[in-house]
Amino acid sequence: MKKVISALICAAMLAAMIAVGIPAAAGATFFKTAELLELKEHIEDDAGMNEFATVQGGCTDGRYAYFAVQQANTTILKYDMKTWKLADKAEKMNSLGHANDMTYNQKLDRIFVANNGPDYHILTVLDPDTLKKVGTVKLKLEVYGIAYNPEKDIYVVGISGGYQFALLNSDFKVIKKFKGKNTGYTRQGCDCDQNYIYFSQSGGDNIVAVYDYNGKYVDSVSIGHKHEVENIFHVGSYFYTTLHHYGNSLQRIGLSNQTEIRYNVYYDPGDGVGKMKPTSVHYGHSIPLRKNTLRKDGYFFGGWRASRSMDGKYLGFRKFSDVSEWLDQEDVYTYDMYQDRDLVAATVKFGNVTMTPFWISNVYHVVFDPGNSESGWMQDAAVRYHDEYRIPENEFEKPGYIFAGYTAYRDYDDKYFGFRKGAKKPEWLEKQDMDQQRVFKPGEKVERMTYDGTVYLTPIFKYAFTFNENQTTLKEYIGVDRIVRIPSPGRKLSTIAAGAFKDNTIMTVLHIPETVNRLEPGAIDNCSELEKVFFKERFPDEYATDSIIGCDTPAICIEHNGQIFHLGYAGDTLDAEIVRLNAGALKAMLEKDQTNTNDEEVVVK
Repeated sequence: MKKVISALICAAMLAAMIAVGIPAAAGATFFKTAELLELKEHIEDDAGMNEFATVQGGCTDGRYAYFAVQQANTTILKYDMKTWKLADKAEKMNSLGHANDMTYNQKLDRIFVANNGPDYHILTVLDPDTLKKVGTVKLKLEVYGIAYNPEKDIYVVGISGGYQFALLNSDFKVIKKFKGKNTGYTRQGCDCDQNYIYFSQSGGDNIVAVYDYNGKYVDSVSIGHKHEVENIFHVGSYFYTTLHHYGNSLQRIGLSNQTEIRYNVYYDPGDGVGKMKPTSVHYGHSIPLRKNTLRKDGYFFGGWRASRSMDGKYLGFRKFSDVSEWLDQEDVYTYDMYQDRDLVAATVKFGNVTMTPFWISNVYHVVFDPGNSESGWMQDAAVRYHDEYRIPENEFEKPGYIFAGYTAYRDYDDKYFGFRKGAKKPEWLEKQDMDQQRVFKPGEKVERMTYDGTVYLTPIFKYAFTFNENQTTLKEYIGVDRIVRIPSPGRKLSTIAAGAFKDNTIMTVLHIPETVNRLEPGAIDNCSELEKVFFKERFPDEYATDSIIGCDTPAICIEHNGQIFHLGYAGDTLDAEIVRLNAGALKAMLEKDQTNTNDEEVVVK
């Protein structure tokens, strides 16, 4: 009877001590102070199970870590925490249920496994040396998680079905229950130290929910990983957890309730070479980045791209945004880059930051794409980064068209240089975002057009002929061909308008299709190099004495059945009249089928 009274008095005293507890520091906030470091992957392989097996409970005795790996049956794995090599493995057991959580009692040298489903009120007791079952404990509560506090000699348990938790004495009797905070996350494992209680909860990026021993909610710390968190235990200031996603990995976390947050900035050479020491940053205190000493042959340093370890995101801008944010790489339109010695102070609140150099080629290449031209070739160019490049004269040709400039495309990001709809300033754009391409003219000077790779300049040609709406009249020719052949769209062209060929100093030969029946006065005017005008098959009925003026008496000919008939010259009024008379005589001859079949030009006298 004395024993029972003594035990009850001790329990009451302990309950009173717990009720007082050790309160959290005023305004205490927990932070993740180091990256989520992977220590081991595919733990299920050591259990002889496949990737669909799951590590459920986990705990430590300070030297060894123990994990319950569950798939139909459950086995216990024991690892040396110095090397993370497998030290022992238990035979598979079917008496551990879901084995959702486990803890180690130093005083008893025993491991207690919270079976969870189907026996939510059962704890299975294991010998850590043999990993064999040595007993069970039946609780009055149904629990999913358990942790032991050796300083207080009490247990913390997570109560199944909600966010409630309880403190149990060494005989597993309830000391006090607490409501807990509904975080919306799935309850997983439990841990505790002298001052705080920790619940690992999965969902989204996973969290650790922190309470004091008065049941007061202190904080929730994002673990920063999307794979399902299963358990939590600690040695010193380092906490450990396993994450599951088609395989199981062991991760180390640093947690602190200090307001001084520290993270590291690492310098990754990317596809360059070299090594740099990391920079340690105390959150809120400015410190300069190190000067870049990494290198890449043929390239120079253009700045640092920043990514963070907590979620793998990059600092950059979305399309049409001038505010940088942390983004998935596929959402980054342009990167917000740091330069050498830039000050950093508050980049991330937990995890680490990796700086990767943006390498800029010393030279880029300009290649001329002939596009839809029909002839010509142009020499490629290698342009140094800091040099201006002068757009060269075009050497491509397309008969019936006039060169109108070059368009630009770069291959390293598949973009075109042009204007958005309504924009006045051109930029490099994806094709679907461009309303109009920017046209470069020969002789124009341009600065750096790309950071790497090749810029392709493609000539564009403007149709040299302008017709009226129904395509019956040629209104203007602006081409640069020496030999010009007038098309007849849909065989509708019937008239050459006044001034259609005016002040042309390049054309030497003009071919007019047989559909044309009228040359207006001054249709061909002041074409100083014009030598011959050919009418196909027929001479127009409406050919005035002033249809061709201001030229140096070009020869007028008719092409008929492959033969050329010379009618005279376009000079003064008398010359024009002779051409008309000869054309009439030729027409009469052809109608009487008295055509001369010589291959040479036939002169009608």
